[in-house]
Amino acid sequence: MRLRHLLPVMALLAFPALGDVLKIGHLSLLKDPRYGQDWGYARLITPPPVITADAARMAVSDLQFTTDAVGVSVKLDTQAVTSADVVAAAQKMVAAGDDYLVLDLPADEVKAVADALKDQPVLLVNATAPNDSLRTACYPNMVHSGPSRRQEMDAFTQYLRSMNWTDVLILEGEHPDDAGLSDAFAASAERLRLSIVDRRPFTLANDPQNREGNNIRLLTGDIDYDVIFVADTRGEFGRFIPYASLLPRPVIGSIGLLAAPWHWAYERDGATQVSSRFDKLTGRKIQPADWDVWIAVKSIITSVMKVPQPYPPLVRGFMTSNKLKLDGSKGVTLNYRAWDGQLRQPILLGTSDAVIVVAPVQGFSHQTNTLDTLGTDEAEFACD
Repeated sequence: MRLRHLLPVMALLAFPALGDVLKIGHLSLLKDPRYGQDWGYARLITPPPVITADAARMAVSDLQFTTDAVGVSVKLDTQAVTSADVVAAAQKMVAAGDDYLVLDLPADEVKAVADALKDQPVLLVNATAPNDSLRTACYPNMVHSGPSRRQEMDAFTQYLRSMNWTDVLILEGEHPDDAGLSDAFAASAERLRLSIVDRRPFTLANDPQNREGNNIRLLTGDIDYDVIFVADTRGEFGRFIPYASLLPRPVIGSIGLLAAPWHWAYERDGATQVSSRFDKLTGRKIQPADWDVWIAVKSIITSVMKVPQPYPPLVRGFMTSNKLKLDGSKGVTLNYRAWDGQLRQPILLGTSDAVIVVAPVQGFSHQTNTLDTLGTDEAEFACD
């Protein structure tokens, strides 16, 4: 019993004090399917690649004046590997002294890494996988800087309720993740008493027997609705739906009006400075995943400088307390929820070149923190 009590103390003493090197790992996937747009308009136009390691480097640079002032040297270790090598790479990074790992990975890879490292004194930050199942898994050494799917869907439904667009038609693709996106939206819609008038599958197959599933006018006919929600996580069909529906209705979800933690066109709260710095550093517009990684690294560095010793469990405890006051250039102070490790944050609803509204939408309130109107609240949260 006495040795068991001494183990946390022994582990803490093994970690360096402030003034030594702070090693932060950034682990991403080679050819991440979430960022590939290989349909690319007949491959005539290819968007610039999303390399979120750029955002990690910008966060280190942004805080260098502060870290230099307290004698902290930040070393960033960036690795991009195949899916099969993710767990081994994460283990090697931890063995090499990366006590903090920022994961820019799809959900399956995040889960594999978290399962492998759940008993290690390392802090994992899931930056870009929105799956709510990663939050309810309740990994003791993980937090989530990117928004959960529930936060994004609550932003949509708050806006629909505020606009009195209460009847929604869901169009759903064939990818397994599309069904999960539809389920998340439907659950959020039920919470705010919106009506799902129908949920219809969409296919790109040209088989004449599928004409009701690949003809947009037929797919959107024979029913009335205020708005169309498109669940198309791989960008396969959604781009064909705006302006093609039988009824002239707004389109939201995977196309049209999008929910995201960041938008390059956001002009308030110092956001233009963040986007401009990124553009100057990389030569491309900042993407939501870039902001997720930028705020993840910023969270780690800010928290490490506030705890007595940079021991990852202590750092996570600080991050999920009310003591953390994080500036994400979104107009409010950000911190992480204690119950699911999720970063509280506003969600931007925008088109390709403009932010239309910032959620929480005006009129939605909470007894303790308005940001908790987005995502799973403490009273309804349960670990799987």
